[in-house]
Amino acid sequence: MFETVTRPAMALAYGTALFSFCSLLNVVQVFSLLLRPFSKSLFFEVNARVAGSMWKIMQLIMERRHKAAITFSGDKVPHNESAIVFGNHRSFVDFYMFHSVAARRGMVNYMKYFAKDSLKYIPFYGWGMWIMGMLFINRNWQQDQVKINKMFARILEIQAPVWVASFLEGSRLTPSKLAASQKFMLSRGLPLLSNVMMPRTKGFIACVNKFRGTHVKCIYDFTFAYYHKTKGFGVPPDLVRVHTAQLSPEYKFHVHVKRYKIEDLPEDDEKLSEWVVQKYVEKDAFLEKMKEDWTDSIEGGVWTEKWP
Repeated sequence: MFETVTRPAMALAYGTALFSFCSLLNVVQVFSLLLRPFSKSLFFEVNARVAGSMWKIMQLIMERRHKAAITFSGDKVPHNESAIVFGNHRSFVDFYMFHSVAARRGMVNYMKYFAKDSLKYIPFYGWGMWIMGMLFINRNWQQDQVKINKMFARILEIQAPVWVASFLEGSRLTPSKLAASQKFMLSRGLPLLSNVMMPRTKGFIACVNKFRGTHVKCIYDFTFAYYHKTKGFGVPPDLVRVHTAQLSPEYKFHVHVKRYKIEDLPEDDEKLSEWVVQKYVEKDAFLEKMKEDWTDSIEGGVWTEKWP
């Protein structure tokens, strides 16, 4: 009874505190608009730090206060390196997994996500995302391509540090969406995946082609895995739980990273699309191994990182 009372109360307290902090950051962002005509670089940096301050606080709550046990494996990521990053999408907690690595590599301020266009109309949060330069799309490729090119042009003009992040599956994995994706795979003779959905490659290809030969030289392929001590593999906590109760030892979190240089990727669009699909085949196989044995199946061993 006590827990059912305190968790909603804590969720309300955290939500109110974060909303208040977000409102304060919006004030800073509005004033930062005065900088844009005089210094695009300074305008970008101010808003990057505004975004990073919010994400760092949320990450600290998860990792420090609520003891999220996050392990890492695969290729180590250099500090302060700009990249295109993508990962499998199971829940809102996936954003925390991106940030768990970004915060340790000095890049959490510079996360730029593809987001639904309707989100920019949400008071405070959406407005802040719009000012800080999130990549709003509405899944109409003709319109989206224009927006994406404009945003990338701004990044390239000032050589801004950036992680351009996306979930190539298009939406969070659910049983019904996975079934629909598998039906599509079978109809096209594609590999049948059971832990991820078939990626949508058009936007990714546009990103890669736009950043070839620029300061954004790498691709990071993230695979996120979750484990619950009674519900088993693939079960992340919900957002309320992340912010209201201790997570360890009930939950485990894992991030597997593969790093590739853009210059080594195929230049032909069709072959690049095939490359992306192959990464999701490998991602699916990795998750399948982890499902069988969480510890022994982590390829390349585990590397640990303390919170900075």
